[in-house]
Amino acid sequence: MKKASLLLLIMGLTIASTQAQLKDALSKAGAPNAGSLLSQFEGAIKPTSFLSGWATGGKTKWLSAAGKVSDAVGMAKSVSSLAGFIKPGMVKQGFNTGSVVQAANTAKTYSDASGVLKNLEGGLKPEALVSSWAGKRTGWLSALSLLK
Repeated sequence: MKKASLLLLIMGLTIASTQAQLKDALSKAGAPNAGSLLSQFEGAIKPTSFLSGWATGGKTKWLSAAGKVSDAVGMAKSVSSLAGFIKPGMVKQGFNTGSVVQAANTAKTYSDASGVLKNLEGGLKPEALVSSWAGKRTGWLSALSLLK
């Protein structure tokens, strides 16, 4: 009985966490905000996963630009820029950040840009991300799929 109660509690907390993440990613109008989703993902990457240029002005410039994203092309450019700051050792074997840049350069729709961002997220090693990302990822992916 205790195990069942504990299981229900964990399921409830997981659902609540996912809903909270989805709510955080949505703007007041009820539509996802690309800049917010970009910033949430950036916050999921450990500071030690970035090249030194990130700490010496890159982060500030990137966050400023990401906050101003208003279309799919701008979102893709932000993803491409972010990929350029990630240490090569923080990506999975066989993953090429250059392919992220190429895909970003051809992105025209939010679906394209979201795909580029999902590709980058999937190409990072687990140790490149903060431990709390696992609990936020589902809600973030759900919000990302709603971008239009």
